[in-house]
This record gives sequence, C-alpha cells and structure tokens, in this order.
Amino acid sequence: MSVLRPFKKAGPADSEKQLIQKAVSGDVNAFEQLVLRDEKKIFSFALSISGGNRAVAEDVYQDALVKAFLNIDKFSNRSSFSTWLWKIIRNAYFDHLKSLRKWGDVSIEDLEGFEPSQEDRSELEMIKDDRAAVLRKLISALPVSYSEVITLVDLQEMGTDEVAELLDIDKNLLKVRLHRARARLHEMIEKNMEFFK
Repeated sequence: MSVLRPFKKAGPADSEKQLIQKAVSGDVNAFEQLVLRDEKKIFSFALSISGGNRAVAEDVYQDALVKAFLNIDKFSNRSSFSTWLWKIIRNAYFDHLKSLRKWGDVSIEDLEGFEPSQEDRSELEMIKDDRAAVLRKLISALPVSYSEVITLVDLQEMGTDEVAELLDIDKNLLKVRLHRARARLHEMIEKNMEFFK
C-alpha cells in the first residue's frame, strides 16, 4: 500500500513518543513505523479527499509524507501523530487544488475520469462500485469546506470532537457545516439520480 516504499512490519517495542523521538533524530525506519500504524486509514483519507482519484491521492500522500518527515521536529504532541499527518495531507491537498479550476454546479457528465463499468451491469458489486465512484466525484465537487467534513465524518467515520480538532474549528460550527454539506450533496445526488437507481 505504501507509496513511499514497502514498510517493514511494526515491532512491538516502541511507543509513538519513542518513535517520534527517533524520527526527529533522522531515523527513517522509526518514521515509517509511525506511518505504518495507521497507513490504510491515512491513505484512505487522502483518497477520499481527492474524490477517489488515486493518482492525485498518491501525489498528495507522497508530498505529505515528505513534509511530515522533514518537519517531524515540529510535532508538538498536542494531538496524535495520525491527526497531525491528516492536517499535513489536508494542506497538501489544498496546495493541489490551487492549481485546479474552481467547481460550480456539476453534472456527472462533467466529472472527468468517471467511467462506468463496461461489464454486466446486473452484477450487484459492479453497480455498488460505480455508485461509490459517482458519490466520490460528487463529494469532491463540493466546496472544500464541505467535502472535507463529509469525508472525515461520513466516509472516515471520525468523531466530531476529533474532526473539529483536525480542522481547528468549533464543534458547533462543524455540525452546521456538516448539515449544509449533506444538504448540498443531497441536491447533487438528486440532480444525478440516474446513477443511483
């Protein structure tokens, strides 16, 4: 799964704090062990926030890992390492977005890269995969402040306290933003209902 290189299996010895201390000293293996602990969840976040575009997610993930390793000495232990890394991934994704055009109202035909399965459409698994791909594209077409809360709360199933901390916003503001994001996504799904039948 690792975009960097295959990680070694984690040993039972070191705590997160010990691994961070070693990584600050330049120990690449210690840094890899930190990432490995939550790698699937972390990469899944990059993939979700990238609208399911694996190439973008891998670029964002790779950039974030490099930035995290180079700045590990700035990790303050006020949050978990994975939460800190999520923030770096989020910022790397924002950097990526700066080079893209802004989305307005979107119809599914406008979403570059969506290709329905060419196999038998009666197979339930293929239909689910296509629906998931459409949903990821619609989520990525939302304003970033909306797409990230839906990604974190609904797709990553993170708690509202953790998401509020990650986004550095008040929990009540998070709830309002999430409500508005879900309402907007519902409107977009309604406009593209043919892909969800």
